[in-house]
Amino acid sequence: MKRKIADQFITNFFLIFAVLLTCFFSSTVQASSDIDVGLIVSQFSAELIAPSSFIATEPGGQKTTLEKGKYFIAANQGKIKLGDRQLASGTVLDIAEQDDKDKAKDKNKSSAADSRHLFTVNRQEYRGTLRIYLTNDGKNLTIVNRVPMEYYVNSVLGPKSSPIWPDEAVKAQAVAVRSLAWYHKQNPESNLFAVRAAEPEAFYGGIRNENKNITAIAAQTAGQVLYYNGSPAMTYTCESSGGMTVSASEALQKEIPYLQAVEDYDTDCPSFTWEKKIQAVTISRLLEQGGHSLGRLRGFRISDSEKPDQKDRYPSGRVKTIFWQGELGSVSMTGQEFADMLALNSNWFDVYITDPVPQKLDVSIENSQGMEIGKKQIPIEVKGREKSAWKSAIPGYHFLEGTNEETILFKGKGIGRGLGLSKWGAKGMADAAPENAKDYYKTILQHYYPETNLVSAY
Repeated sequence: MKRKIADQFITNFFLIFAVLLTCFFSSTVQASSDIDVGLIVSQFSAELIAPSSFIATEPGGQKTTLEKGKYFIAANQGKIKLGDRQLASGTVLDIAEQDDKDKAKDKNKSSAADSRHLFTVNRQEYRGTLRIYLTNDGKNLTIVNRVPMEYYVNSVLGPKSSPIWPDEAVKAQAVAVRSLAWYHKQNPESNLFAVRAAEPEAFYGGIRNENKNITAIAAQTAGQVLYYNGSPAMTYTCESSGGMTVSASEALQKEIPYLQAVEDYDTDCPSFTWEKKIQAVTISRLLEQGGHSLGRLRGFRISDSEKPDQKDRYPSGRVKTIFWQGELGSVSMTGQEFADMLALNSNWFDVYITDPVPQKLDVSIENSQGMEIGKKQIPIEVKGREKSAWKSAIPGYHFLEGTNEETILFKGKGIGRGLGLSKWGAKGMADAAPENAKDYYKTILQHYYPETNLVSAY
């Protein structure tokens, strides 16, 4: 009898637990799947084009109908100036409902007509509604696009993938993009929007970036996001890591269990390895434009990636800091800051001093009698000195001659900071997947974000 009572208690306990778990995920499913994206953040003005009449609803509920056309929006004495209207901060803009006659017309037109019902902000078309706020004590504007999550995913995913890639790679990318957006929705960047449109690794460009073939593949994962320990996961992505992703402790300076360094399968990336030559005088000028007036450069300090010094390189080999010495002063910069300044593909690079040589060599073409019958140009590959011309007493320090022709060669790997699932790595894994492997995108996600769980959030 006691055994039966105990068994019944255990059964009831698990039933209650299951109900509570269902309630938890039901509330997630019922949560709004819209996301607020900051299109314009603290700027003075913006251009708006409405394809049809639209309604401006102020926070107090007052509605104003405006005609289609081009408008300039600006902050004006504590109000939003929209054309000749003065509106309160927090005003929502939405396309007005079509009347029956317009609906009948659109029924007979192609789906391309849908684009007529999108707002254009600074020459970019966006779906959904717009919210306009005054910021910086009423001196600037912030324009937020509230859009369904799947449209956001389609726009971000468009430039990050390719419709000719394996479906499983596209699906893995879709889940990663959606999961990061879902994380930001629960942990917004500001009280006005969840995420900015101009994110370096997740640029949201509205309808222009959508691709119908990629959209169809991504739709097979609609609503799916990754969770870790009951919370949305920060599923950052990159283009190519150069063979090994970086950990969150390196890229973000904080420990995240599911963002560790893992092998990447991105060797097909055209920029898996890369080179860039820049004259020393150009680097000096760029440093000056960035507020570092060093004059003529006399040297730099950075350890070799094959013998990295933990003072200036991360465990992955990426550059932590690089030091530059000029005739007028010196500066120490982060590897990422320096890479951004020189438009290098990533902060994974080595630096070599090259001897100035022409990029192409003109060669005469002669016939059998020794007469010149033409010319051709042969490109010259510049290889950096594997060793410095003479050793410095300071480890990793390289002296520059200071001539106008002096050229510096940067050799690196990957594109971007190399954190999380890489675009080319997902493709590489999908290409190598077992034949007829079902839902292989889940395997790809587990490789880049281990110990996360796939959840249907809405």
